[in-house]
Amino acid sequence: MTLLHLPVAPMLALLLTGAAFAASPDHDYMAELMVEAANARAPYPDLVRINPALTTDDLYAVQQRFVAAQVAAGARIAGFKGGLVPQAPIGGVLFADGLREAPRSVSRKHYHSLLVEAEIAFEFCTAVTAPLIDVAAVKAAVCRLRPAVELPDAAIPDLGAIKSDLPRLAQALIPTNIATRDVALGAPRDAAAHPLSALHIVTMRNGETLGERTAGDANDAMWESVRWIVNEFVLKHGYRLEAGHIVMPGNLTGLHPGAPGHYRVDYGALGVVEFDVVD
Repeated sequence: MTLLHLPVAPMLALLLTGAAFAASPDHDYMAELMVEAANARAPYPDLVRINPALTTDDLYAVQQRFVAAQVAAGARIAGFKGGLVPQAPIGGVLFADGLREAPRSVSRKHYHSLLVEAEIAFEFCTAVTAPLIDVAAVKAAVCRLRPAVELPDAAIPDLGAIKSDLPRLAQALIPTNIATRDVALGAPRDAAAHPLSALHIVTMRNGETLGERTAGDANDAMWESVRWIVNEFVLKHGYRLEAGHIVMPGNLTGLHPGAPGHYRVDYGALGVVEFDVVD
């Protein structure tokens, strides 16, 4: 029996000793571990803790194989997302079956560790095949904005211990495809008619405010973050940004545990997204 065909438990035992990586990282097998964890709603293995010699290129190689496995199983790419931008920027892929139009409820049993994050989705009206040279180029390509409440599955070992160490957190998140699971979307609005400077976002659970922010406080930064995702993640990793794809540059009102209750995220003129989280 070869190393690649060992059952997961013995293989993980070898990984923990570092023996499996002695020659060169096995990106394919590491991606298989990600797929198995996602399917089981189990914690993802922390590959860098297992083998500190893994590089960022290694971690993205695992992510690409993880994404490819989902595409091979029938998933369709519908956009891209950023995380930890700009301090320790990383990118990931969004799938069409995870984009949920105004869901009424979200079941926690479908997640290992549900989070709720208020974001804005930037919808592109044209395909992008070359780097965007500035924010004006991004604005020219984006036709609509959508309220977007991301519902990631933060099944990261020792998340509490590493969440303040952004470079280390980035290493843990990259191979998981930044913990992508679902996004609750509101109705699209004309981007030109809804400047970010006019938007104030409030996230509430059962009427209690969990976080709030005026989007205008990060106006240029948000557009620059979208540009980074397109140029440094999408194009450099060989993906295609098609018309109709969305790009989500990061959370606006904080990361909130998905405890049961009624969530209402008010984006002002951009609309409202609300749903119940149930056990």
